[in-house]
Amino acid sequence: MPEAIPSDTIQTMLSGQWTRSNYSGTADPTFVDVNDGTTSVRYDFRSGDLIIIAVDNPAMDERPIGTWVYGHQTTRVLVELYTSNSRQRLYDLMREVRRVCHSQMHSLTSYQRVQFVSFNELVETTQRVWIGRIIIELLNSAVLLNTAN
Repeated sequence: MPEAIPSDTIQTMLSGQWTRSNYSGTADPTFVDVNDGTTSVRYDFRSGDLIIIAVDNPAMDERPIGTWVYGHQTTRVLVELYTSNSRQRLYDLMREVRRVCHSQMHSLTSYQRVQFVSFNELVETTQRVWIGRIIIELLNSAVLLNTAN
């Protein structure tokens, strides 16, 4: 089985489980995976809100346990929220991302758990753009580390 791409996994999860009625937007936001190499991040806010998904640093952390045969793997994904509507819309977007993460906590096949870790608000008041950063962790605990065939 091929290795799961974390940013693609999160984009699919968020876009598939997004519920517009849970936040103040009139349309679903645009989801952009910047790690796919084909999507430009340039965006016109008149068409709606923007959610950018990228792999964070470190992309994957592996901590061996016991005799180093098994270990815990943590993959970090950065989700950036952009809106020109209002600060309240930014928090509504964050709440919906958090809701999806909690409702899909054990639903991904490539990871044992999805965990909403943090939200930071970055306010660009001179440009009337509200930006938020969310860290999501994808966790696999006590998995076999030996990759020999």
